[in-house]
Amino acid sequence: MTMLDLAVMLRTDLGSVMREVDGLARAGLLGLRRTMAGRMVRRDTNTPLYEPLAQLLMLTFGPRAVVAHEFARLPGVVEVLLFGAWAERYEGVAGDPPGDVEVLVIGELSHARAFDAAQEAAARLGLPVHPVVRSARSWQDDDDPFLREIRAGVLHRVNR
Repeated sequence: MTMLDLAVMLRTDLGSVMREVDGLARAGLLGLRRTMAGRMVRRDTNTPLYEPLAQLLMLTFGPRAVVAHEFARLPGVVEVLLFGAWAERYEGVAGDPPGDVEVLVIGELSHARAFDAAQEAAARLGLPVHPVVRSARSWQDDDDPFLREIRAGVLHRVNR
């Protein structure tokens, strides 16, 4: 992505992004190239530091932390779980970083509030966030094929 895109996503000024990106590029963690659109930034997956840093960032600033912050604090929420590919990554299933975040919110929460929390999480993560809201009672419903599919997959509890 361009440095400007990165600044917009991070909600910070372009000068700060340029300084930090330059330092990370000098350390060999990011790659830079000039294009007509500006300087393009990419992660350098060939450095031996890539995997441990990616794990650290995923655990501290990734979907679990952001979803916990945006959803678990809402009134009426009983439990928040990741499902789908991000749940698999957190549970140790190998694969590429997923392109979206699927969140199951159990409790008495309006869809509008869940949508607002999802929008905030998406803005912070730079990924679409798809909330599924169910009451505690409906979560136990075995007649719902969608919920059966979610329960059959990997679920990852978000710490509160």
